[in-house]
Amino acid sequence: MGPGFARTDMELFKKKKNAPAKEDNEVFAEEYTFDRTIEDSDFTGGTFINSLEELREEDIDLSPAAEGKREGPGIFEWIRRVLFWLFLIAFLVSSFLLVRNMIQKREGSRIYSQLQEEFFSTGFSFDINDPMGAGEAEISGLSMDAGQRTIRTMTELLEEGVSDEEEPAPVETVSSGSGSYNVELQRMRAGLQNLSRINPDIYGWITVSGTNINYPLVQCEDNDYYLNHASNGEFNPYGSIFADYRLNRTITRNYNTVFYGHNISTGDMLHDVTKFFNEDVFNSTYIYIYTIEGIFVYEPFSVYESRYDYEYFKVGFRNAQEFIDFADEVRDKSSVKKDVEFTANDRVLTLSTCTNGFYTQRYALHAKLIQSIVD
Repeated sequence: MGPGFARTDMELFKKKKNAPAKEDNEVFAEEYTFDRTIEDSDFTGGTFINSLEELREEDIDLSPAAEGKREGPGIFEWIRRVLFWLFLIAFLVSSFLLVRNMIQKREGSRIYSQLQEEFFSTGFSFDINDPMGAGEAEISGLSMDAGQRTIRTMTELLEEGVSDEEEPAPVETVSSGSGSYNVELQRMRAGLQNLSRINPDIYGWITVSGTNINYPLVQCEDNDYYLNHASNGEFNPYGSIFADYRLNRTITRNYNTVFYGHNISTGDMLHDVTKFFNEDVFNSTYIYIYTIEGIFVYEPFSVYESRYDYEYFKVGFRNAQEFIDFADEVRDKSSVKKDVEFTANDRVLTLSTCTNGFYTQRYALHAKLIQSIVD
């Protein structure tokens, strides 16, 4: 501001302070009347008005603190802003993933509920709590496969440039000889045919008594597609329980029938493989596989945690003895021990799932075929 304004303002103030008391109307008139004797040119000449119009930011003296603020945010202010936006982005992304996961879970539940309804709509039933049964439910086991052939490993096939090799001859199975079982088998097969119309990759169905494992089985040309596709072919991160692509569609042609599936923490897919670490569950639970050929009942004999590169999922064996050695080896790795012997006539089922711990770790459950119902 100009010095003329400061002097004029002070003198007006002193004049008012020393003035004698007057009537209200006189006081009012004087308060709003400039004294022409005090350099009124500072006002009328534009010194005061022009000083406001021409005032610039640099004309104002600032305190050191205010001067620092005018220079812009410091390093700590920048860090605070960056952290704020990072936390905001992380919150938004986490919220999105949580909502998406809930939607996918609901969609997966809907898909598999529909597939279960489709499969069991034909009304077939078997006593899964008594696989060996009695009377007409008692069925002889597998007969000896005298004509057992050998199969080369996938590595050997690739090294030799061979695309195919004979699988072991199918194991002969014994008919139930029961009319009532024949009716149930036909109903079961009709259920699988219904599923095959939805997706031709249907391999069969798996049911494990006392667990949530009750799902369709699928198979395609690789072991990747059904990691994130449901059994009806729709994309879903929960995936499917799927057969190793190298397996024969006739289950008894495989020494080791391997199925893979995710370990969903909510108890879905192959999560309940973990229940078999309980000795009571291990010794009292049976696994049912339904295929077009018939129904196959397996008894668990080994469960353990393993690295992903241990070949518990091996499906190619040079001969029957190599298979027997494999079965003995995985039996001995079990966390829960069971006394069981193997012959060239035996067949094994393997369920593989992740541990939800370190990415290299897997749970493996092996079961021995103890009964088959084929016609």
